[in-house]
Amino acid sequence: MKKFFKNWGPVLAYFGLIFFVSSRSVQVGAGVDKLLHVLEYAAMGFLTARGIMLTWDLPRVWGVASGAGLAALLGAIDEFHQYFVPGRDASLYDGLADLVGAILGALLFVYLGVLLYQSHKLYPDAHDKCC
Repeated sequence: MKKFFKNWGPVLAYFGLIFFVSSRSVQVGAGVDKLLHVLEYAAMGFLTARGIMLTWDLPRVWGVASGAGLAALLGAIDEFHQYFVPGRDASLYDGLADLVGAILGALLFVYLGVLLYQSHKLYPDAHDKCC
C-alpha cells in the first residue's frame, strides 16, 4: 500500500486540485486558457507517466502512451465535470489542449526519468526499476 501511495498519491492529489479549481467560475482569455490547459496537463502527464513507469516495468513508448492516455482521460473527465459547473463550459479544444500537454508531460518524464532514476547521486539506495 505504501508503494501505491508513493507512485499514485501525487496523481490523485494533483487531480483533486484540478477538480477543485475547475469547480470555480474563472474567466481568462482564450489563448491564455489553452496555454494553461497545456501546462496543467503536462504536469498531469508527467505524474501519470511516473506512476505507470514506477509501478510496472514497461518499455518507454508504452510509458509515454499509457501516461499520456491516462492524463488525457482525466482531462476528459474534468471537461465533463465542467459542463455542470455554472459559469464554466466543456470544450473539445480544451480537451485537445489537455491531450497535447499530457503527451508533452509524459515524454518529459520518460526521457528525463532515464537521467533521474539512474543517477546514483539522486538515488543512492535501491529503488523501483524505472525508465
